[in-house]
Amino acid sequence: MSTKFFFNLIINVGIKKNYQPWESHLTRKLNLSALLGIFNVIAVLIIFTSIGYYNSVFECAVVLALAPLVFFLNSKYGYIPAMYLFTFIGCFLFYFLSVKMGVQSFAFLYYFPLILGIIQMVGRKEMYIHLVVLLILCMLSVISMLVSYKLNLVHVNVSPQIIESVKYINIFFAFFTSIGFMCIISVEAIKQEEQLKSALQQKEILLAELFHRVKNNLNIVTSLLNLKKNSTTSIEAQNALEECRNLVFSMALVHTKIYNSNNVDNLNFKEYLEDLVQELVNSIGGKEKVEFEMKAPAVSLNITQAIPCGLIVNELITNSFKHAQRPGIKLNVNIDLKEINESLVLEFKDNGPGKINTETNGSLGMELIRSLAGQLDAEYLFKNNGGLHFALKFKK
Repeated sequence: MSTKFFFNLIINVGIKKNYQPWESHLTRKLNLSALLGIFNVIAVLIIFTSIGYYNSVFECAVVLALAPLVFFLNSKYGYIPAMYLFTFIGCFLFYFLSVKMGVQSFAFLYYFPLILGIIQMVGRKEMYIHLVVLLILCMLSVISMLVSYKLNLVHVNVSPQIIESVKYINIFFAFFTSIGFMCIISVEAIKQEEQLKSALQQKEILLAELFHRVKNNLNIVTSLLNLKKNSTTSIEAQNALEECRNLVFSMALVHTKIYNSNNVDNLNFKEYLEDLVQELVNSIGGKEKVEFEMKAPAVSLNITQAIPCGLIVNELITNSFKHAQRPGIKLNVNIDLKEINESLVLEFKDNGPGKINTETNGSLGMELIRSLAGQLDAEYLFKNNGGLHFALKFKK
């Protein structure tokens, strides 16, 4: 068994299949911190005994006996009880080191990497309560240390020469431990970021493929409706099939735009409207002259807003071709899209007689517009003002 394999086996102790990525990384950081702590205690114990300081041998031995339980708790009961034991061991050791060596030894510096490591490991909203409790435990240990200093509860029976040596050892190991904790946290943070980027990239690829498949399927539906329309002789059936084809096309166009833009979140709604209008003119405009005027900024909409908004425009244009064209009068259609504060306002006007059934519930077109406006949580208004005038307002 190689050293690397054995090392990875230890630091992955306790990681479960149902863990979220942050839980797996927290477990790894805790295991690595426990390993670092064991290494430091062994190193400090060897150095202390080599210079003739034996007062803290018992505390170091207790810590070395308890440290493996961190891995055991991680494996059997999860990272929360293991984190509490890790904090307790640290507070226990640093308290007794500090009071037995005295304030001149600088042993209290060990609290800083401990507290810093806990904040970095458990500093998440899911662990907020545990973070508060763990910090309270650390602060109680620090307060106990200060009270012991103040009341001289423990008599420091160490020669000044040894205290001087111990001071530099403590400063070095406190600094070394801080760097060790930061390296552990940084390495795991980089790994977690790489995993998140990889997962995000995979989801973007899957979403792009989904949009591509939906686009293709909707295009197949429009082709089938075209075939059905061309195979029937009934004018009424042809018109109904053409309306259905245009509705399906308006939805397919959203997926086409999103897929081609490589942006799975939003699409340029101005470009979408331009392509939709052109398709509708070619599809149902016939040979009649129609003048379109569009004013729109480069507004981005997500798919849940773009589809119902596009279907509304589709229905309004279809209505204008049906009811606004009059012999000898050129049909004018104006589409005005504006951003006002955090809302989007869509205005549609034509120069027809203003014919639209806004009162009768049996009007399929009106019911469709009402339903789509409800999906957008939008306010809308119809009125006759030298033709049909429709206004739609909704939050982006």
